[in-house]
Amino acid sequence: MRVGVHAYQTDPLLPQRDGVNFAHENFTFLLQNVVDPELEVEFHSFNGLIADAKLAVKTLRGLDCVFSNVGPHAHYYFWLREELGLNFRIVRDVRTAIWSSYLLQEYLIAPLLRPGDTLQVASHYVLGVYEHVFPHLAGYPSALCYPLSVAFPRPRPAIRERWPMAEEEVVIGYLGRLSDDKNFPDVVDLVVRLNRENASGLRYRLVACGDIHSPSCSPSQVAGKFAMALGDGDWYQYVPARPYEHIWDLLAGFDVLVFPSTSNLETFGRVLIEASYARVPVVAGRHAASPELVDPGNLCDVTYKVGKSFDSHFDHQLGRVDIAQMASLIRSGLVKPSDGYERYSDHDQKFLSVLRSPDCAADRPRLTRSQELFIASLDVVLPSLPMPREACALLSQMAEWFQGLQRRGSFDYAGKIERLLEISKYKERTRCFAGKSRQTLGDFTNVGGIDIELCHLLNFYPRFSMRES
Repeated sequence: MRVGVHAYQTDPLLPQRDGVNFAHENFTFLLQNVVDPELEVEFHSFNGLIADAKLAVKTLRGLDCVFSNVGPHAHYYFWLREELGLNFRIVRDVRTAIWSSYLLQEYLIAPLLRPGDTLQVASHYVLGVYEHVFPHLAGYPSALCYPLSVAFPRPRPAIRERWPMAEEEVVIGYLGRLSDDKNFPDVVDLVVRLNRENASGLRYRLVACGDIHSPSCSPSQVAGKFAMALGDGDWYQYVPARPYEHIWDLLAGFDVLVFPSTSNLETFGRVLIEASYARVPVVAGRHAASPELVDPGNLCDVTYKVGKSFDSHFDHQLGRVDIAQMASLIRSGLVKPSDGYERYSDHDQKFLSVLRSPDCAADRPRLTRSQELFIASLDVVLPSLPMPREACALLSQMAEWFQGLQRRGSFDYAGKIERLLEISKYKERTRCFAGKSRQTLGDFTNVGGIDIELCHLLNFYPRFSMRES
């Protein structure tokens, strides 16, 4: 069994890796160290295949399966397979739930799917969303597998070994992007409430680590909010994004981790599994995959922005978590660590089985009631699915642009950036992309949102909303 996979490299200057980078590193580590006489893994340059048809034929001919896991770029493998008359299965993933680029991937490949082509996801929630938006996917193999634990330390880390703190202090931890769509400002309100409505004499302190994505989440803004609400004191500690291996030190200092995100980008919540592995209790909202990964008693109600239209080109706060309920759970002292990690502990072997055969990919969404209600309320507006010839023509156009944007410093690159700025519906975002694309030291398949920028070529701007359930 010959399996091909793109040899992706994360930008070494990236301060905090996102879910796509983490996922690919986990999958790559597993495939580089696989001990399986049935699997022969061959790494290749994805960019090289797009640029050189002869190289693509030489590389891809004879493969039984191609695994695509570097952002939403699987559609190019489908295009190469059609254009070059090749025959291999494609296993591709969805790493962000309601996002223009992943929606575009599934939109373009819909007429090009073949028996055995497999959708791989990290949660039942994502599978449910995509079968709701693209009903035809229910007729194709799907697999819930994410071997994230291959990167976890052994043995399991112990709590409170590295950050000894006063017994009367409770540390509220937050890990991830500090942004409005993740509801980080609500975490600040939560800790303020815990201290104001405190009859036990305990002191609650917030420790947050991650990149800052919203002005409301800047350290000065947050510190000022605490000072105004609670007076002077050590209420807040901001920890800039740090290498992944240091995350376990942070977790060791948390009494409880809070996860209030209601972002449209949520597919999983990797930190929930990491907290489970470190035996740190979690309090979360009933959104996205959290109901699968967190014990029901540790979940809080979410009020969604029903009837509001959102552009899937951006991240959005879809609702608010009941922080009064969160505060009550934390004050109770009854929040226990979940067993979420155990549900993923065998996913390395499951993933390898899916590569061997589509017969091992037979997962169907098993949703909680809250997930069912949310997905049923979801209305995503897409253009009519293309016919095969139309899809290939669109992909050929995108591939030409994809190549041109690789040639940084060339006349072709400059011309395409200029044209993108002309046709872009969101010019400021495109200008940011142009700046990042000139500076990156990483693989261009996942930098600065090239997938999002190429949506402009097709005028692909899906909108979505939520109805009353």
